[in-house]
Amino acid sequence: MATETLTESPRSQRFESHVAFDNIPLGESTEYNPISFTLNYRHAGFQFKRRHRTFMVGVDDNSYSDHALQWLLDELVDDGDEIVCVRVIETQARLTDKAYQEDAKALMESIQAKNTQNRAIGLVLEYAVGKLHNTFQHLIKIYQPSMLIVGTKGRSLEGVQGFLVNRSSFSKYCLQYSPVPVVVVRPNEKREKKKAKRAHDPSRQSYAQMLLGQPHEADSENSSVYELEPNLTADEEAHRVAVAVGLPAAYDPTIKPIDPASLLKNSGRKPMSEVSKEVLAVVAKGGLPAEKKSPDREESESDSEGEFEVTTGAELLKRERLHKMESNEGAALRAETRKHRSGSADSDEDPLGGAAKT
Repeated sequence: MATETLTESPRSQRFESHVAFDNIPLGESTEYNPISFTLNYRHAGFQFKRRHRTFMVGVDDNSYSDHALQWLLDELVDDGDEIVCVRVIETQARLTDKAYQEDAKALMESIQAKNTQNRAIGLVLEYAVGKLHNTFQHLIKIYQPSMLIVGTKGRSLEGVQGFLVNRSSFSKYCLQYSPVPVVVVRPNEKREKKKAKRAHDPSRQSYAQMLLGQPHEADSENSSVYELEPNLTADEEAHRVAVAVGLPAAYDPTIKPIDPASLLKNSGRKPMSEVSKEVLAVVAKGGLPAEKKSPDREESESDSEGEFEVTTGAELLKRERLHKMESNEGAALRAETRKHRSGSADSDEDPLGGAAKT
């Protein structure tokens, strides 16, 4: 054990080993235990934080996989985060051969060495055996990471050719079927080469250049559709503010004060000043002038007198009392007549019966 400690790098000594699991000898996976050899290491300064995040990354023997892992460690993770590294071996390992454990430990040391910024993170290595796609789906269900990071070779073929070549691409499979967000990291040389090619393309234009000289929908006849605010006058805007705030009518310029003279003029009546003068003159003389009736008004009054009958309240009460008296007298008369008829019918039934009894 001492010799192993001496051979370890100073960077790897900052990580402490925690509980490990080995389910490969069992040969069967369960819902929460895949067929894998699990290594769990944590940095000496690792602490769970409130904003703890879990990232999952696929690692293998390819260079683009190492680039994706390095990008994750340098650009995305922070202190307190956890990285789940997944290494899938599709060929069945021998149960008696423990070489996979040594391979997993060596892979874990290489992952720790990539932590060049000495971040206080947790590292979990799932050295799994099985089918690539099913194993990743199984581990995503167990760990529920915030994001999945995978590498790619950098080939971006389009059309039918891209579909035929990339149909076995794992990064494309993750983009289509992963239940969590996926980041596909391309190699730097591929990305820089593509960027330089776009920059030197003479036919490439910016968005502003593409719009330059082209008619826009807002400049057409239907430009009113794009007007966010209508053109309002100052009075109309003040009116809307007063209604929204609930101010009195004095603050609303669209509400004008009422002019009584103009209302009387429109209705054909005399203004109050003229009416008051006439009233004062009549009172000074000691009487009121007789109302002058126009011929049309006299005809309308005569027609109304023929059609309607005016009755006072006293007359209506008198008529109602008379009606009640007549109703009571009629009811008494009908009862007396009914009694008289019933008495005469009893006497006519047996005229000799009375004489025999006497």
